[in-house]
Amino acid sequence: MSEALWRRFFQDLDAYLSSETRSILRSLALRTRQGIEALDPLMTRYCADTCPQCEDVCCTAARVAYNITDMAYLMGLELALPIGQTRLHKGDPCRYWLPSGCALPRYLRPYVCTWFFCEAHMQLFFMEPPKFQRHILSILQDVHGLREAIYQTVRPYLSILHFEESL
Repeated sequence: MSEALWRRFFQDLDAYLSSETRSILRSLALRTRQGIEALDPLMTRYCADTCPQCEDVCCTAARVAYNITDMAYLMGLELALPIGQTRLHKGDPCRYWLPSGCALPRYLRPYVCTWFFCEAHMQLFFMEPPKFQRHILSILQDVHGLREAIYQTVRPYLSILHFEESL
């Protein structure tokens, strides 16, 4: 996605959202952020334990990107937006990736950066107590449901804005 298209999505969506829809989107986005922030300590720990030794770091993968739901979520947060999509050109590593980790706080990253558990992360996760595992899975389910509600909130606007449902 070009920088211009990235900016246009947010400008156009902002122009079309009613105050009621904007309020719903904000509420859903804030609740989603809380869930992501609850997952952050676990994901930060797992990444610190596994990513430095990884030969196939997710951040350099060809298709980690913001999707429509991510972008609508960012809009709902009503904060300064990341400068653009994760890559300027196909095949580039994520523009937010630094040797020390991601330059963005977890709640501003594409959601795939939170829910994806690589094999090394899964091994660590399965060593956690079952009660903790259930708690984390419950948070992930809640965030998934909130994200679905975010998508359904903006879905009627996507055809008006001429944006594909999946970028």
